Amino acid sequence: MPSLWARLLVLFWEAQPCYVAGLLLITLITGVIPSLQIQVTTQIIQNAALAIEVGQPSRLVRQALLFGFLQGALAILFALFELVQQQLQSLLQTRLVNSISLVIAKKAITLGVEHFENPELQNTLQRAATESGYRPYGVFWMLVNSCSQLVRTISVVLVLFSWNHVLGLLLLLAPFPALVTRIIFGNRRYKMERERTQQDRLLRYVHGLPMDVKAAKELRLFRLGEHFVRQYQLLSEQFYQADSDLARKQTTAQAPFTVLTNAVSAGAQIFAIGLTIASGQIGLLAGYMQAIAIVQGSVEALSWSVSEVYVNHLYLGNLYEFLDFSTPPMKQGTKLVPERLSQGIEFRGVSFKYPGTEEMVLKDINLFLKAGECIALVGQNGAGKTTLVKLLTRLYEPTEGQILLDGIPLEDYDLQDVRRHISVIFQDFMQYPMTVRENVGFGYIEDMENEERIRHAAQASGAAPMIETELPQQYETILGRMFENGKELSIGQWQKIALARAFMRNAPIVVLDEPTSSIDAEAEAEIFGHLQEVAAGATTLLIAHRFSTVRMADRILVIKHGQIIEDGTHQELLALDGTYAHLFRLQAAGYLDL
Repeated sequence: MPSLWARLLVLFWEAQPCYVAGLLLITLITGVIPSLQIQVTTQIIQNAALAIEVGQPSRLVRQALLFGFLQGALAILFALFELVQQQLQSLLQTRLVNSISLVIAKKAITLGVEHFENPELQNTLQRAATESGYRPYGVFWMLVNSCSQLVRTISVVLVLFSWNHVLGLLLLLAPFPALVTRIIFGNRRYKMERERTQQDRLLRYVHGLPMDVKAAKELRLFRLGEHFVRQYQLLSEQFYQADSDLARKQTTAQAPFTVLTNAVSAGAQIFAIGLTIASGQIGLLAGYMQAIAIVQGSVEALSWSVSEVYVNHLYLGNLYEFLDFSTPPMKQGTKLVPERLSQGIEFRGVSFKYPGTEEMVLKDINLFLKAGECIALVGQNGAGKTTLVKLLTRLYEPTEGQILLDGIPLEDYDLQDVRRHISVIFQDFMQYPMTVRENVGFGYIEDMENEERIRHAAQASGAAPMIETELPQQYETILGRMFENGKELSIGQWQKIALARAFMRNAPIVVLDEPTSSIDAEAEAEIFGHLQEVAAGATTLLIAHRFSTVRMADRILVIKHGQIIEDGTHQELLALDGTYAHLFRLQAAGYLDL
């Protein structure tokens, strides 16, 4: 896969060019040093042996000592280079991991919401995120290590070749059958782990539940802790069995080749002993023994590094599979959304089904929301209310029909400008474990440092009294218990914070999906009083099950099975005596004897 290799090399180089260049240079130098040490060792022993043999003449002793000092210098040089190498490795690994994590995050924010609701993409993202932490550097370091072992092997084998061609060739080729075995089983492991990605996601989820603060209450009250621990134990045991079976097969296949490699090395040593005794070159015997040990170790390390490079590059295919994931971009134009609508919002023949499904969630919706009007959507769970909001905010595209803003198709507007001009709170709003200021300010990131605007939004949502009297650092208080000194809020208080986030924008379109479901009636009345001020002139779409909220709207729409079945004011719909009147009476019966 040449393109993958090219992209990897570019990735490594761009992470920190000077570190990469430094590591490559050090690798080249440290790869050559062992061959020099072999020749120096040979000279030391040969000169020392001759000095003893001829009665220690001073010239031979000086030569032996000189080579001894040279050997020490080479050892110090090698140690210093290794120290620098370790430092560069650590820094490069940190930089590489950070760079790749940033690339993944940038890619993730370009994807649409529908992609995150796609299980297959979740598998791809899981694989990419899992491998990004160590695989890229693993490939780089194994490449560097392969180069180092290759340089070391070639330099030492050249020395051996100068002494004996056959011996050098045998030592060079002996470990390669083991290399092929490692590559084959590395490929099998990659396929096995890819096939069980879904199970791995489940394993991680189950493992995290006993440590999840959100799950803590239910796990204890429903006594689910032991259940999830057993489930994790069962899943991990299945993983272990599969891993151990593959490991046993690899060991069985590789054992004969390991024996072969060591047998060749032992045979080479015996051959070298006989050869040097016959020639009377004791120094050469030491060189042979050292060279054979280095070549065997280097070639085995080289074969292992090459197999690891191959296997790691397979896993890195997961990273680029995610980075290369592409879908047609949402159609958009260049028109800018007006600060206030003059006509309104029209849904014209809109139908929608979620990707990968066949059922239409919305069916031929024809609806007009007049500029400045407050419309409430009522219906049972799953009727299609939130889906309507997702289409309006362009998180999804209609399957059929179109949405118009002041008579202009929504897709003719600039996509980011559309989203910038819609203020929204979803029923599954985020609870950021950050400061109050950030939690509110995220509603309009461009003005997040505007303290006055943040306070005004908090006042409008009813969160200000709680923030200013109950939180120790007020707007600088960290919310949630994820971090030290964090302050946990009730769900109702969190909802007020989320409402404040929505109120940060002076948007022409306001969408509130169950905005007060966890807030008491008195606070709700206060919030809607502020809403009339905050959203003055805005077109508001309100989704709620609480009829005290719904009846405040100018018009109420009842949606059922993806279709609008009733449209009118509170009094008109009660007089109609249809679905709305039935639902209203059901809820009112909880308070009054009707």
